Amino acid sequence: MKSQELRSKFASFWNFDPDMVFLNHGSFGACPTEVNSYRAGLLNRLEKQPVDFIQREYMPRIPGILEKLENFTGASPGSIVLVTNTTTGINTVLSNLSINPGDELLFTGQEYFSSANILRTNAAKYDAKYVEVPIENPVSGPDQVIDSIMSGVTSRTVLVLIDHISSPTGIIFPVKELVRRFDQLGIDVLVDGAHGPGMIPLNLEELGAAYYTGNCHKWLCAPKTSALLYVRPDKQKNFRPALISHVASEFDIEMSDFQIEFFWNGTIDPTPRMSIPFTIDFMESLHPDGWTGIMNENHEKVVRAEGFICKQLGIEPYCPESMIGSMAVVSLPWKPLSDLLPPEGIDPLQNWLLRKKQIEISVTFTSIPQGRFLRFSAQLYNSDEEFEYLCRSLAEAPVNLL
Repeated sequence: MKSQELRSKFASFWNFDPDMVFLNHGSFGACPTEVNSYRAGLLNRLEKQPVDFIQREYMPRIPGILEKLENFTGASPGSIVLVTNTTTGINTVLSNLSINPGDELLFTGQEYFSSANILRTNAAKYDAKYVEVPIENPVSGPDQVIDSIMSGVTSRTVLVLIDHISSPTGIIFPVKELVRRFDQLGIDVLVDGAHGPGMIPLNLEELGAAYYTGNCHKWLCAPKTSALLYVRPDKQKNFRPALISHVASEFDIEMSDFQIEFFWNGTIDPTPRMSIPFTIDFMESLHPDGWTGIMNENHEKVVRAEGFICKQLGIEPYCPESMIGSMAVVSLPWKPLSDLLPPEGIDPLQNWLLRKKQIEISVTFTSIPQGRFLRFSAQLYNSDEEFEYLCRSLAEAPVNLL
């Protein structure tokens, strides 16, 4: 089987293994070949003259990169900084909070394991409490998610960490309504938007969350180690990077003090973040309807895929179509986590599909309540034929794996 025979017309813009059916864009994303080439050119110039490149090319570009991201995400001017990844963004927010003994940090049972670990670790550090609320499976609609999260709120709640798009299940959380309700209670919301940029339209200013962090290397398709952190203007005073290097007074640049302090935090490879504007424009050029067309096509594709797979397995959809972006799941019978490899586990079904059918796909889990899911992603390079091949492969899978 040559997987390129199954791929969409857009697949030629990526450089995948010709024998692989790649249905797991949600894990680490995938860079188009043109983006890789653009970044390679930057790397070449960097190493030819590192001082000149960093001081006279990289540094002057940063305001433009931030402006591009603010426009793309609907953020107010001066409210976005660059970080390495969403995990860094969440750590940075927690490092800026004043947490007291007895305070409560709220998150859900669908939170990505590393983000949950950050809250647990900080709760222990300050003798505070973390509260993990379950999102029952399956999900009937946004109201169920809202009611579940609000049920965990007490007078001691000081921060709520919620997904924009859940990593284990792909559901889009009703973030705007949750932010509105928590604002009324005087509780700040930190949105884990790891999958947000490039999957769904964003308007961070309108969304209103105190903090939002999202990856550029996933659905935006930029190189790895490029991500954004949004801090609402009223929360920016004395907000500092988790890694302190230079301070605002050492630069004379037309950016806010908040942005300047994230401007230079030690020497890094700057080429992933420098590639963000090129990536946004390149991806937009691929579809006649630009980013709106990409998001709509990926959504429609993954909904069709969900239909194929649910029919094959004889099950109902996990959630309403309105709560799906470009990533979805179907529920699988529970298997004890003790049978799996840490930290997230490599499920035997995931291994079988990779080794026997050359399908890269993810089997994900929630801890409370216990849930096991086959998670599949749809990006421009995917096709209906690839998901139909997945269905045929599932029909051949050993019964004990399903």
